[in-house]
Amino acid sequence: MEPALPAGARVLELGCAGGGNLIPMAWYLPGASFLGIDKALAPLAAGRALAERLALSNLELRQADIASLEPEALGEFDYILIHGVWSWVPFPAQEQLLRICGACLAPQGIAYISYNTLPGAAPRGMVRDLLRYHTRTIRDPGVRLTAVRGLLERLASVWASDDAPLAQYLSREVAELRHAHPGYLFHEYLGEVSAPILFADFMQRASQHGLGYLADADLHTMFPSTLPESAMVLVDSLEGLIEQEQHMDFLRYRHSRKTLLCRADIPLSHELDLSRLREFAVSALLTPVQRVDLTRVVAEDFAAPDGVRFSVTHPLTKAALLCLAEAYPDAVAYPELEEAALQRAAGAREWDVAGLIEELFSLYAHRAIHLVTARETVYHGLSSHPRAHALARAQAGAYLGHLATVRHTVLDVDPLAGQLVQLMDGTRNLDELVAELVVYLAHHTARAVVKGGAAELPPDGQLLAGCKHLMELFARHGLLEEPEKN
Repeated sequence: MEPALPAGARVLELGCAGGGNLIPMAWYLPGASFLGIDKALAPLAAGRALAERLALSNLELRQADIASLEPEALGEFDYILIHGVWSWVPFPAQEQLLRICGACLAPQGIAYISYNTLPGAAPRGMVRDLLRYHTRTIRDPGVRLTAVRGLLERLASVWASDDAPLAQYLSREVAELRHAHPGYLFHEYLGEVSAPILFADFMQRASQHGLGYLADADLHTMFPSTLPESAMVLVDSLEGLIEQEQHMDFLRYRHSRKTLLCRADIPLSHELDLSRLREFAVSALLTPVQRVDLTRVVAEDFAAPDGVRFSVTHPLTKAALLCLAEAYPDAVAYPELEEAALQRAAGAREWDVAGLIEELFSLYAHRAIHLVTARETVYHGLSSHPRAHALARAQAGAYLGHLATVRHTVLDVDPLAGQLVQLMDGTRNLDELVAELVVYLAHHTARAVVKGGAAELPPDGQLLAGCKHLMELFARHGLLEEPEKN
């Protein structure tokens, strides 16, 4: 396939809510065009206000019921995104979503659909049934969520001492839900519709709309080699990619998928050509857990910002990750990265490059590194009067609790960090920013005390150090603008 480059793509998102996914893309990719459609007016209004503040002329957030959409009136799109919708709407709406994909996808277009799958979603359904039954007489969403939180706390110890596999599964599920985001909890476990499906059945329905299977967005799940040896042998003995993937879902007890679809008439080969990786630029923020040995082929761990660890063995890969961490959020062209890694790992030879490419691909398949089509340089310095870019300041001002990074990841921010972002408009130096935050904290501490809280102002030195750390973090994720030259 030769899909459209993101910089000039036409993108449709069905079930876009307030545009939290599309707005950052529209801001970072001004040459692309974006259409988001949702039925709910309140989140759309909030999204439109944010888009208007950013003057995004390449984005439209449209209110419509998906069931009444006429695909022919929408136009053609290079990418169609449907996240967190398909399994939570009735059968006719599911068919309409597939119909829109089949009718509106460009000849080289790609559709992304996330959905819940069997068999793994079945035991989750037990927890869902329990939570829905427990709150069946409650109509107010806030009161209902409070009741669910209370029940989850009481359930925390119910299955803990039971060694049965199902009891242990339910215990882990409850433990995760106790800390789940309210929106996820309400949507996934209290919604009216939940319709998990076998992957093979999903693909059979997709094929009726002229769609074929391209890949899974979680690429590493497509490899039987990630299974125990006996399971791998079983899967390899099966004919056909769909049949293999379905059996892997059973063997893994998989509960959800992120499927990429294309037009069914495109002839595809699912054989990998790892040499194609040389055509891309790479970015990654993986830091070594301990001092790295660049002289031996030995497994060592690198950690992502969220704490997830990835093991690599080849000296060149370790050297490349060190180079990428120093350059982040820049994307380094592969030839440049390979040369830098060879210089850094002096004992490695060029014939070790095969190991580098294999491990980089594995990291990519596990979403540990990003690939883009060309080298990208992002400003990540700190000026005397730092300025957060417009998107960061707008998101902080909307009190979303997070900022979208240049790599389309989420950086969570508390109210203090969000206030700092809003103040970073290029008119204040570090001391002035700290002084403004002291006023902000004094006001909010006073409000907390009035409400019975016991908040205290941090020492000046601690606040100064905290501001420096936050600004370095914002710079690290490409959220700052380069100061204007006089």
